[in-house]
Amino acid sequence: MEMSSISNRYRIFCALSAILLAMAACNLPSSSPETTPTVQGLSVVSLGATQTAQAGQAVPLEPTITLAVPMQLPSATTSPTLVVATSTVTMPVGVLPSETPSPTMQSVFADVMKDTNCRTGPAGNYDLVVTFKTGTKLEVVATDLGSGFIYVKNPAKPEEGCYVLENNVKVSGDANLLPQYTPLASPTLAPSFTVTFKKFDICKGSVYALFVIQNTGSVPFRSAYIRMSELKSGEVEEQVVNAFDLWTGCIIAKNIAPLAPGASGYLTSARFKKDPHGGNLRAAFQVCTEKDLKGFCVTVSIIPKP
Repeated sequence: MEMSSISNRYRIFCALSAILLAMAACNLPSSSPETTPTVQGLSVVSLGATQTAQAGQAVPLEPTITLAVPMQLPSATTSPTLVVATSTVTMPVGVLPSETPSPTMQSVFADVMKDTNCRTGPAGNYDLVVTFKTGTKLEVVATDLGSGFIYVKNPAKPEEGCYVLENNVKVSGDANLLPQYTPLASPTLAPSFTVTFKKFDICKGSVYALFVIQNTGSVPFRSAYIRMSELKSGEVEEQVVNAFDLWTGCIIAKNIAPLAPGASGYLTSARFKKDPHGGNLRAAFQVCTEKDLKGFCVTVSIIPKP
């Protein structure tokens, strides 16, 4: 009876031991590799957990997770597309983006003080556009580069402009604020002349000086101003002529009007009140392209040597 009881207990012990050994085998870590899951393009490299039984109680450890972003290599056949944002800026016509529109200036006007010619350039050798009568009111557009002219609009043709002598007009407003125009190249040589003393002559008992003038420019001369000064006494004799005639005594020996380019003519002084022989004289000449000292004028001074 006792042997049977011991045998039964032994069987039960062996069965329990086998059960415990099986349970322990189930808790051992597996040596087979786990499948690496992929989540939304991210690869899970490793996921591990270790449990340690202490005093019959399992204590979980913090899991370690390492994530890697997959690298996308550029395709050998596909070119990247560059998108450039563009915008359109509207500027006033004729104004570059770097420019600032000029402020509006007050108009400058000129009143014609005596009949004056208006030409395509600031000299008497430019083509004549129009002759403005005394009292004409002109709008001044610009000044020239220093030769004494201003550029104005032609009231009869506002789209047309020309140059007038500033001395022949009265400017209202500040012309210094106006732009300066560089004129077109001169079509011909500027007006010029040379003059030399020839002799003293007598008309009705009075003495006058006779000079030879040569037109070295390319436009004709039509008038002249002659001023003779006796520097010691201060005596001055002057006159204006509209011809370049040759005088012999009181008689015109040769009529020359106008004085053509390249031609020679004559100028005579007014008659002296005293005999000028032996005096200290100076002669000044202003020769102009139009009658009565109008148009473009050139001035020359000499010391007569009888």
